[in-house]
Amino acid sequence: MIMLEPSILAKGVVEVIITKRGIVLFALAFLIVALALLGPGLFRTAQRTLYGVKKGVTLAGQLVEGLLEEELYDVVASLAETSFVEASNASCNWQTGEITAEVIGQLVDVQSTVDALLAAPARAKVDLVTVLILPSITRAHFEPIYRGPTTEPRVALMINVDWGDEFIPGMLEVFAHYGVSATWFPTGRWAKATPSLAKTIARAGHEIGNHGGWHGSPSEMSRAETARLIQEGEDLILEASGQRPQVFAPPSGDFNQQTVAVAAELGYKTVLWTVDTVDWQRPAPTVIIDRVKAKIVNGALVLMHPTQPTLEALPVILDYLAQKGFQCVTVTELLAD
Repeated sequence: MIMLEPSILAKGVVEVIITKRGIVLFALAFLIVALALLGPGLFRTAQRTLYGVKKGVTLAGQLVEGLLEEELYDVVASLAETSFVEASNASCNWQTGEITAEVIGQLVDVQSTVDALLAAPARAKVDLVTVLILPSITRAHFEPIYRGPTTEPRVALMINVDWGDEFIPGMLEVFAHYGVSATWFPTGRWAKATPSLAKTIARAGHEIGNHGGWHGSPSEMSRAETARLIQEGEDLILEASGQRPQVFAPPSGDFNQQTVAVAAELGYKTVLWTVDTVDWQRPAPTVIIDRVKAKIVNGALVLMHPTQPTLEALPVILDYLAQKGFQCVTVTELLAD
């Protein structure tokens, strides 16, 4: 309110004197009205300048300068919906035998994208931060594996088990002495019959694979029977050892394309071998050793069984592999992408 102080100069004449106090009060009143009308807008502008996205920044070609964090979530979430790709596993068409390749999925990491926008310098071009969703079953699952990657001097020792219990503790001692983890492929029936030994293998740090529920001939089985062979093996091995198998070694190395496809749909890669020691025939230990030496290469899968000559040959084989610079890993480690 303006304070006017009247002063009578003459009869009927009034002089209005504007004092300093009146000017100050008028200015304050004007400021209050201006702030009431313009204040929210000015405050928001200040917020955008201080805390919003910097000038000229774009997200996937869309200008987002000045947007605040809470506004960015809506923008990014909207773009995330259109950028989402659902992952799907590779699969087999059982009518034609055709394999449909897997699809790698994609989703947008909304929080990371918002953080990137708020941290971006002026005129930066920011892309959506995405996360890949990898399918669990790939086209590679539908091909039998005879050898792992060859880029590094790594090999895997595989022990198929359906008998030979008496030699397993000794083999475990040798592996422990050399600090080596192998992949053991028991049948489900063996694991069910000797659960304590199956647990001992797993607890020693070895990988447990699946050799089927029983020692059948998968190439002669129906699709349903093959699935039962593999699933029964998995269930019995898991129950006995506490470890769920990730790789499948068909009994006797017997398989056809159906075997591999059924295993793939159950989440397994089917592994065969690069080096077959043929130790089930129980040759002299030197024969087993020579067979390994003759064929060992980067990525080799070395097949063994629990036998007396294998037990005697094992220290020599492990010494030889170490001398040649080979690292022994599990099958899953060898095949890891």
